[in-house]
Amino acid sequence: MAGKADSEPRPRLRRVFGQLAPYVIAAVAVVMILTQYPPAQIAEEMTRGQVLPMVPYALLLLVSGLASVAVSDTLIIHRCTGGPSYWRVLRARFGVALLGLVGYAAGIGGYGVWLARVTRASSGLSGGMALYIVSSDLVAVSIVTAAAIWIGGAQAAPALGIAAPVIAGVLLSLKLVDHLPLMGRHRLPSVFLPWRKVTPRTVVAQLVMRTVNIFLNTFCAWAAANAFGMAIPLWAMATYFPIVLVVGSMPVNVAGIGAVQAAWLLLVPWANSGEQVLAFAVLWQLLVGAGVVLRGLPVVRQVVREIERGPEPKGRALDHEASLR
Repeated sequence: MAGKADSEPRPRLRRVFGQLAPYVIAAVAVVMILTQYPPAQIAEEMTRGQVLPMVPYALLLLVSGLASVAVSDTLIIHRCTGGPSYWRVLRARFGVALLGLVGYAAGIGGYGVWLARVTRASSGLSGGMALYIVSSDLVAVSIVTAAAIWIGGAQAAPALGIAAPVIAGVLLSLKLVDHLPLMGRHRLPSVFLPWRKVTPRTVVAQLVMRTVNIFLNTFCAWAAANAFGMAIPLWAMATYFPIVLVVGSMPVNVAGIGAVQAAWLLLVPWANSGEQVLAFAVLWQLLVGAGVVLRGLPVVRQVVREIERGPEPKGRALDHEASLR
């Protein structure tokens, strides 16, 4: 009994450490960056840069960015559950984007909860759809990076030129492998059902929309950076900004602050200084974040009500899930 009592605090300590780890890592990353790039100089670069010319590109991203993502999501959700409509998906994306300001994991987690409640899908299937969406985002990021290097002639590290297409190829193969004639129709856990249900045609269509979204993110950041005063070539932004997006989605950032600032420093060769890059990164984060809040506030109550109310009567997700197996 004593041994059992002694072991009880350990899981609790692990949970506490797991909850605090992102904050600790983010704080350490920020401290390390600020020891090399003084805050006073970063603030000075903010005053030197042109902020107002950045606003139209933030608005363009906020207005049109999630529109293509919602198309992609709708294609996936319809193949797995038969609904809901594109406009409900878009509204949900606007609402849960507020959670995304805390972190990518919080945003996709909230989206998974909405999917489960609205579509009547099981926790396994709704979690599987969320994982499928995450993997599609990673494929799209890798496609943009690989295109910048191999088509645009970006002067990037050779390892990145190999890693990006390999990641895209592996994840794309996993999306298509269950549709090969040689694969048996074995029973799958619910979490893997989207990989079976999403047809090759839908795989391509939803990836096209996600790649459009990643390129739109990249283009808006590139245009805003040049408007701010950094002469960054488009190929350089297309090579390194997807890395910023990937690092920003990791649980080592809190509210967009943390290791992602180190990823922004990849753009130093095309800026006057590291302080200028960090000044732009902070201002861009603030502009986009403020827009996300203004865009999401009008719909967040309705999204929350949908989660509380649950599915409409006679939802089709359960029948779809049974047929997928």
